[in-house]
Amino acid sequence: MKILYLTFYILFNLGFRLYFKKVRTLNIKRKGLGRTIYVSNHPAAFMDPLAIALYGKRVVHFMARADVFKTIFKPIFTAAHMLPIYRQLDGGDTREKNKQVFLKTSELIRKNGNILIFGEGFTDEVFIRRVKPIKKGAFRIGFSALEAMKWEHKVYVNGIGCNYSAPNMARSELLLASADPICLNDYRSDYEENPSRIISVLTAILEADIKNSIIHVENQEWLEFHDHAMKLTRQGMDPLCYDDSYSLEQRYQYGRQLAKSLNDKSEEELVQLEPLKSEITAYFNGLASLNISENERYLNASKSWGIPKRLLIMLVSLPFALLGLIHAGLWYLLVKRFVEKVFKRPVFWGSSKLIILLALVGIVNIPFIFLIAHYFACLGSVYAYLIAFSYYFFIWFYAFMAYAWKIHAIHCYRYLKVRKLDLSSFNDTADRLKRSIHSILKS
Repeated sequence: MKILYLTFYILFNLGFRLYFKKVRTLNIKRKGLGRTIYVSNHPAAFMDPLAIALYGKRVVHFMARADVFKTIFKPIFTAAHMLPIYRQLDGGDTREKNKQVFLKTSELIRKNGNILIFGEGFTDEVFIRRVKPIKKGAFRIGFSALEAMKWEHKVYVNGIGCNYSAPNMARSELLLASADPICLNDYRSDYEENPSRIISVLTAILEADIKNSIIHVENQEWLEFHDHAMKLTRQGMDPLCYDDSYSLEQRYQYGRQLAKSLNDKSEEELVQLEPLKSEITAYFNGLASLNISENERYLNASKSWGIPKRLLIMLVSLPFALLGLIHAGLWYLLVKRFVEKVFKRPVFWGSSKLIILLALVGIVNIPFIFLIAHYFACLGSVYAYLIAFSYYFFIWFYAFMAYAWKIHAIHCYRYLKVRKLDLSSFNDTADRLKRSIHSILKS
């Protein structure tokens, strides 16, 4: 493991603990496979490789688009275990360039290394719960490595599913699910007889594995319906509309079950659901016209805003929040503005803000180490710098408290706005729509 990879691992581990409220893994074991090519869906741009590297419990080398290596950051990318993969639009003799990359991956696999590939090849403009067709590169790399090793070691391909409640929203949730690994050695005779055929067959199996590891809605026209249904039932992987009595794993399984119910329906059955789909869309449009969310409608109906508790938390945490505002508040606003202006695709926003903010806040606050050490110099240099570094480490905690204070303040402000509205008709409609959604799962 290169030192820069380890540095990034420690830094982003801290960042993820602050960014995500909860992270869970399913079927990912700490001990076991080496010489494995992990293939994942790619719903959230830069967030995906970070998530798998941190919680996949394996040191991995990332396959990334070659165009990012044309910058001054190429040495950093290489030191961070990133490898280029060339596409036709990159120009030049991409096949020959990729042969050189495959030689590198074969050597890494021979040394018991692991590779991470995002099999879809690209990320959608916005986050959606769906897998695009998986490309064949993972198996080509795997069989090439086996041939280079003369089939002396076992090589695996392992599908992984990244499931976010909302990747661009801080304090959301993440669940990583792993499929069972495919041992390529088991297909040696098939490969030697017809390489193209067995690679196509195994790619189809891998695609099914990844679909089974995420919440996958096959028909894109029903993606919005699925998200609305999870909000109304409060049982799925929505970042705000959920019942605390359900674990993240249960909410993930509910989302999968709901998606499977839609995927299994025939065209005729989906046509029969169109009136319900239209009614749910009209319901959410009605809430939007009042400038309120489904979660706020629910909090108003259930009288569960929890304002006294939030005000108490705001009062107690105010000193820490002010420190967070000093150390990170201005930089957060600058990073937010920069990212949303430079990155035109919203799917990149959450991960880009996290990466840039971690680096920027860490760098600009370094002078505080020396200032605090100087202030406590009377205690001796050892104790002075111990205090200074302790304070520097807690800057991330202060920044989190500032963000949490902001969220509590917005919540209280929204309470003052929403409590004046008469939402009784929306409450009745929500109850009726929820019953209709439950009937879909039973049918």
